[in-house]
Amino acid sequence: MFAYVTRRLLIAIPMLLVAMYLVYIGVASTVDPRSEFYICLPRCQEGFDRITEQYNLDTNIFVRPFSYFGRLFQGDMGFSSSVGDPVSEVLKTRGWNTAMVAIPAFLLGAILSLLLSVYSARRQYSVGDYTFTGLSFIGFAMPSFVLALILQVIFAVKFEQWTGFKPFNTGRKTGENFLELVRDITLPATSLAILGIAADSRFGRASMLETLNQDYIRTARAKGLTERTVVWKHALRNALIPLVTLWAIGFSVLLGGSIVTESIFSWPGIGQVFLRALGDSDLDLLMAIVMFGGVLTVVFNLIADILYGILDPRIRLN
Repeated sequence: MFAYVTRRLLIAIPMLLVAMYLVYIGVASTVDPRSEFYICLPRCQEGFDRITEQYNLDTNIFVRPFSYFGRLFQGDMGFSSSVGDPVSEVLKTRGWNTAMVAIPAFLLGAILSLLLSVYSARRQYSVGDYTFTGLSFIGFAMPSFVLALILQVIFAVKFEQWTGFKPFNTGRKTGENFLELVRDITLPATSLAILGIAADSRFGRASMLETLNQDYIRTARAKGLTERTVVWKHALRNALIPLVTLWAIGFSVLLGGSIVTESIFSWPGIGQVFLRALGDSDLDLLMAIVMFGGVLTVVFNLIADILYGILDPRIRLN
């Protein structure tokens, strides 16, 4: 197992460096912090030159990432012109807000998608299977902003009109205590979880059906093992491999910020501040957010590779 993890790390590190380099070039080639100065040149030449020097915009774009990484490895991520704070502080604060929604959404989605996958596979073509399949197709087809708006209107607006009681907030309000925090995060976390369940449960069902038809499962049943033992101990372990891949990608995306959901619920997370940085051509903040998402993707794919080796020893032996 140690050799397997070491090999994966040796692959992940250069992949991460190449990804960071390409992300920098991609963002730097599409965002120009001097855009607002072009209309007033030459009257604002001084400000134009200051921005050029600050971001090394007079340097070749393929060389520029190395000076940025030099500052980055020293802990200097730059200053956010759109927020007015150091980028490291913005990422810390907004990242924590995003995590408060992303972690419950991921846990809820992973648990329910796993249970639905097992249920649908064991009761293939039953009423319950058809019901969950239909609901998952609706989840696939429904845009994220529509689902978020429906939850917001029903549980935060109409429910208060019907009962005089507002169970959930439509964004982060005070967070004075744990109960208020739960009221703040429930709707955005539920919205994200439902979208994840729609996809994950379908892949999990297909993987579980394929595993239940394997020879070793028939052998386990022939030995007299109970159906619970066959499903939860023998079949589920191999059926989890596709789900682990989806969970790794999905969790990294959630932690990187959900732009639409955070905007609709006025949640002060990474996704919402990303839109502000994009509108204001805030290069340092955009670079940090996109790179943060890229790093999360590589790291969680590495974790998924390690989990593959734990779930199926044949993978690490190969």
